[in-house]
Amino acid sequence: MRTVLIAHREASFASCLAAKLVAVGYRTITCPGPWPPLRCIRCDVGFCPLTEAADLLIYDPDLVGYDLADRAHSLAVDSAAAHADLPLLLAWRGAEEPPSVAAIKAQVPRAQRASAGDLVGQVWHLVGPPSGPVVAYRWDIAFG
Repeated sequence: MRTVLIAHREASFASCLAAKLVAVGYRTITCPGPWPPLRCIRCDVGFCPLTEAADLLIYDPDLVGYDLADRAHSLAVDSAAAHADLPLLLAWRGAEEPPSVAAIKAQVPRAQRASAGDLVGQVWHLVGPPSGPVVAYRWDIAFG
C-alpha cells in the first residue's frame, strides 16, 4: 500500500486531505509539525521517521521547525532535500497562494501545488494506485 505523509499545521485541513486519499485506498500519516518549542527532529538530526515510510509528501508551505541553534527551517524544503526521490506537493487552505510557495519552488523545482480539485488523481499520477485491492472510486467521498 502506498503511503502519503501530510504535514500540516491545521489538523482539520490535514484530516480532510487524508480522508480523500484513504477513501480510495492510500495509507496516510498526518503530522501537525513540531510542538513548542517548535523543534523538529528533522532539523536536529536530519532524519524523520515519518518521511521514511512515505511514498509522497504533502506539506504546508508555511510549516517551519527550529534547529538547536534556533534557526528556522522550511520543513518542506528540508524533507524534499532528504528525499529527493519522493514527489512533494504543497497544500494550503484557501485560494490565495502563500508567498512561501514561490520560495520553496525556487529551492525544490519538483515541488508542485496540490490540486484542490483532483488531489486523488494527482497522487495517482505521481505514485500510482494504492497497492492491493483498489477501493471503488467514489467522488462523493473523495471530494465531499
